[in-house]
Amino acid sequence: MLLGILGSCASYSEKIKEMDQAYSAGQYDRALESLKASGVMENSQDRLLWRLEAATILDRKGEPEKSRKLWFEADSIADELYTVSISKTATSFVMSDGSSDYEGEDYEKVAIHAMLAHQYIGLGKLDEARIEARKINNKLVELNQKYEEKTKNKYSDDGHARYLTGLIYEARGEWDSAIIDYTKGLELYETAFAPYIKGSVPSGLVQGLYRVLSVRSREERIKTLSAKYKKIIGPVTVSQAAQSSRDDCEIVVIHELGMIAPKKAKDFILPIGNQIIRFSFPELTPRSIYDAGTGVQIRGGEFFRAENTAYLDAIASDTLEDRRGRMVAKQMTRLVAKAVLTSQVEQKFGGLAGLAANVVAAATETADTRSWTTLPQAFYVTRARLPAGDHEFSIKTNGKITAAKHVSLKKGQIMMFRSFD
Repeated sequence: MLLGILGSCASYSEKIKEMDQAYSAGQYDRALESLKASGVMENSQDRLLWRLEAATILDRKGEPEKSRKLWFEADSIADELYTVSISKTATSFVMSDGSSDYEGEDYEKVAIHAMLAHQYIGLGKLDEARIEARKINNKLVELNQKYEEKTKNKYSDDGHARYLTGLIYEARGEWDSAIIDYTKGLELYETAFAPYIKGSVPSGLVQGLYRVLSVRSREERIKTLSAKYKKIIGPVTVSQAAQSSRDDCEIVVIHELGMIAPKKAKDFILPIGNQIIRFSFPELTPRSIYDAGTGVQIRGGEFFRAENTAYLDAIASDTLEDRRGRMVAKQMTRLVAKAVLTSQVEQKFGGLAGLAANVVAAATETADTRSWTTLPQAFYVTRARLPAGDHEFSIKTNGKITAAKHVSLKKGQIMMFRSFD
């Protein structure tokens, strides 16, 4: 039983290694077959991970209904595992965090709704996309409510989600709602969400807010925004911006790049008395984003470069660091319990047995490094302002042409697309 518990967690990355390689190469059928062959599907402790990974692969394969079903199931399972059963908690308490059901990291629970929102955007279902984007911040509020004030996540509001809903409202001509969400998104990118993007505040968000403020003649707000972001807004007057919203069109692309960095165990070994005490925590080190050539190329015209709107590696890293603070008390209690058991074994069976028990106790104190490996590393947004009429363009994500389109845009129309590398 002990070996089984250890193996189910420690070998997860090995189980899905072939799947990750196939997925990264865009071989989605092989990735799905490898995931099924890995045994993750049959392991009840990994039922959440099975759905997260399979849903992402099916999404990439172009089977949105099947993938949505699994993402919805994953969301329900994560909620169900919010309160772990007494028997599972007891096992986790005695052995390790990896011996219980994987209930998902906070950033993963939130990302389910981001992926659903993006998928709906790709399908042209903006109402559904708006609902899922709203759920991102609702979920963050719900998660943080269960933590004490000093141990709450720094990632508590999502600028990308606010940007998405602002975009959707602008596309629907709901100016006041667009103003609210663009404004909140901008505040986040300027403050709490700033560590979770590469680069500065997205200029597309600033320009979008300027346009909708101009349509609604919010003079004081316009003055403040213009003074702060003069370089981004440029010489465009209020009347020109308002007219642009009515006459010009826009192609918007939501890009998903890469695969999120893997979790790794960070261990601390402390000799205390005649015992070895081991602490083990999961951590994630953000990696560089390769975003060269991400944007929209208008045939015979301009290349509109994408802007980073969410860096999931950084979000995940901070979320794990915040969780570490909440884990210490539980882990210390478990380590004390193991030390007592080790001492009892030594008293009853001798020093050699006590040493063996100490080794087993240290070996079982391993960080749970299971994770949603097919989750993207970063989200980007491209905004291409164009005159009304027919346009041919290519969508590029990380240098790859992912789609070639011909569209007929009407006055003031915003058309949204989705792309991944």
